[in-house]
Amino acid sequence: MQEVHQEHRGAAMWLTIDREQRRNALNESVLRGLRESVASARIEDGVRAVVITGAGRTFCAGGDLKPDAKGDPFRVDPAEVDNPVVELFRAIVDCPVPVIARVNGHALAGGFGLVCACDFAVAVDNARFGTPESRIGLFPMMILPWLLRTISRRKVLEICVTGEPITAAEALAHGVVNHVVSAEKLDEKVEQLVASIAASSPTAIRIGRRALATMDALPLGVCLEYAQRVLPQMAQTEDAREGFRAFNEKRAPVWTGR
Repeated sequence: MQEVHQEHRGAAMWLTIDREQRRNALNESVLRGLRESVASARIEDGVRAVVITGAGRTFCAGGDLKPDAKGDPFRVDPAEVDNPVVELFRAIVDCPVPVIARVNGHALAGGFGLVCACDFAVAVDNARFGTPESRIGLFPMMILPWLLRTISRRKVLEICVTGEPITAAEALAHGVVNHVVSAEKLDEKVEQLVASIAASSPTAIRIGRRALATMDALPLGVCLEYAQRVLPQMAQTEDAREGFRAFNEKRAPVWTGR
C-alpha cells in the first residue's frame, strides 16, 4: 500500500502521508516516499512549491513505535551513511522550490521536526506541537538541529526536557509556524502562500534558499563576504534581467527559471 500520495494542484506538488490509522507516523516507507517526491520537484515541470501534509486530522505523530512497525526510523544499518530521517531533511534543503508544511493537526516528535525543516508552515488552530521523547527514555536527537534553527535554545530545552506540548498560538509566537488559521481556512491560506511564491522569480528563490542555508552555518563576516559574491551572479540570470525589464515597462514579469 502506498503510504505517501503525490498530486499536483496548480503550481504545487502536494504530498500526503497516508497512515491515518497510525496517526501518520514515520517509517522507512514514508520517509523514502517523501524524500523521493521532494527530490523530484522540478521548476521546469511547473512545480513552484511542495506541500507536505497528513491524512485525516493528524499531521504526523513522529516515528512509528508500535511493536509491529516495519522500517522504523530508529534502526541502525552500518552499511548506510545517513539515517532515513537525515536523508529526507537533506532533500528538503536541496529542493529547488520552497517546501510548505500544511499542519492539519498534531505534529509531534519527528513530525514536529518535519515542520521545522520545511521552509514555511501553516497550521490549524487546534494543532499541538511537542517532543514527548523524554517520557519514553529518548531525546529528540534527529530533529534537534532543526529545532535549534527555528526556536530559541531556552525554549527548545524546555520543550525537549518536559515533553509538554505547545499550542498553535504558542508555535506562532515562537516562530515554528508562519500562520495559524481555522480548519476551514487551511487550504485557502496554503494556496495563497503558493500563489505568492509562484509570483516571484524561481531563480531568485532557488539561489536565495541555498544562500540562506549556507549562511546558517557561517559567522557574520563570512556571510557578508559570501553575499557580495552571490548578488552580482544573481543579477546576471535571465530572471533578473526579465525582472528589471518588467519593472521598467510596468508589466508583470514572465519567469523562465533561468
